[in-house]
Amino acid sequence: MIRLGMLLGLGLTLLPATGFAQAADTPVARIVVLRHGVRSPTGSPAELAPYANRPWVAWPVAPGMLTEHGEQGLVALGRRYRALFARDGLWSGSCQTRDQIEVIADSTPRNRASGAALLHGLSPDCPGSYLAQEPTQANPLFHFAEKNGGKDDDGAAPIPTEWPPAALTELQSLLLGCQGEACMADARAHQRKLLLDPAHDDDATRARALKQAGSLSENLMLEYAQGFPPPQVAWGAGDNATIGRLITLHNAQFALAKKSMPAAAQAGSNLLAHILATLQQAAGATPNVAPLVPRKVRAVLLVAHDTNLANLGGLLDIDWHDARQPDDYPPGGALVFDLLRTRQGYAVRISSWMPTLEALRQADLRADDSLVQHTLRLPPCADRDACPLADVAHWLSQRMDRAFVDPSTPAMPPNQP
Repeated sequence: MIRLGMLLGLGLTLLPATGFAQAADTPVARIVVLRHGVRSPTGSPAELAPYANRPWVAWPVAPGMLTEHGEQGLVALGRRYRALFARDGLWSGSCQTRDQIEVIADSTPRNRASGAALLHGLSPDCPGSYLAQEPTQANPLFHFAEKNGGKDDDGAAPIPTEWPPAALTELQSLLLGCQGEACMADARAHQRKLLLDPAHDDDATRARALKQAGSLSENLMLEYAQGFPPPQVAWGAGDNATIGRLITLHNAQFALAKKSMPAAAQAGSNLLAHILATLQQAAGATPNVAPLVPRKVRAVLLVAHDTNLANLGGLLDIDWHDARQPDDYPPGGALVFDLLRTRQGYAVRISSWMPTLEALRQADLRADDSLVQHTLRLPPCADRDACPLADVAHWLSQRMDRAFVDPSTPAMPPNQP
C-alpha cells in the first residue's frame, strides 16, 4: 500500500472529440463489475443447523461453490450481454474481434467457474480464455481483507434505529417454525442460536444478529435462485414475495457494514482506481494507475463479489434498490461503467443491471424485464445521466483512500473455459 500524489490522473489532457461517428450516448468503452453466479451457502450444514428447528436443504455441491444451475444462469447472462454489447456497438460477436472483449475473474473457484460460463455465453463459437490468478492467490482487486490482515470488522457496524426490523422478526419465526414466548423457550431448550432474544439484547448482540440475519436470508434467496422445488425453499414458505422481504436484511447488513464510508473507501478504492484508469486510457490519457486491459479492449467484465458491488456503491454514493429485484446484490448483478464520447468531451455513465429473482430461478434472461436496469446519477452531476470524466476523477480523488491503492495490477494468466 502506498500513497500517490496525482493518483487519478488529474489534469491529464484528453483526446478531442471531433471526427467520431457514433451517437453521443453510445459507449466508447464499457466495464462491467458483476457478482458470480448462484452458489451454495458458504457455511457448512453443521454451522447452519443451530439456527433452525428443521434441516436445511441439501445442496449438490460443497459450500461456497458455483452450482450447475448457477453455471447455466451465467451462460444465459453472457448471451444477454452479447446482445447488449452488439446493440451498443461495443462488440459484434465476431471471432475476428474477440480481442476487443476481456473477462477477468477473481481467483476463488466459484468466480473462475463463473468466468468460464460467462465467456461461453458471450462467445460460444470463438476460442478464448478468461483471466484469473491461481485459486491459492488472493487477487487484491477483489479482496480487501487480505490487505487488512484478514480482519472483517462487521461486528463494529452500526445497527438500524428501528429494532427489530420486521423482516428479522419474520426470519426468526421462519427459522424456528413457530413464534411467541413458548416457541422461544423451546428453542432455548434445544440450544438453538437465536437472532432475537430479549434475554440478551444490547448493541453488540444486535449488530451480530443483523450480520447473521443477512447471511441466513441470503442462503434462503440462494435456495430460490437455485430452482429447488417450492417445498424445499425456506421449508416450503419461500415464495418470491417472502424471499423478497427477507433479502432486505442482507441489503441492510451491507448498507451498514460494506457500503458505508470509510469502510467502502478502504475496501473499494483499489478496484475503483483501476476502473477509472481503464476509462481514462480509453479516452486517450495516460493514467498513473495501471489500466486493467490494453486500450484495444473495448469491453471488460470483472467477475467479482457482492461485497465489491457494495463497496463501489458506497464510494460512488449511488443506490439502485428496486422492488422488481429486491436483492441489491443478486448473483449476476452488475454495475456498468460506460465511457461516452460527447461534443463536450468524454463522460462517464454508470448503470445497474440486476437479474430478477425469477430470471435467476429459471436461468433465463431472454425477456426484456428479466434484467432490471437503472442509470445512476453521480452527486457531481445530479441533474445528468452522464458526468464529465474529468469531474468524476476530481470528485473521486476526494473520496478514495489512496493508502489502499496499488498502482500496478496483479498478473493474471489466461485460463481456458
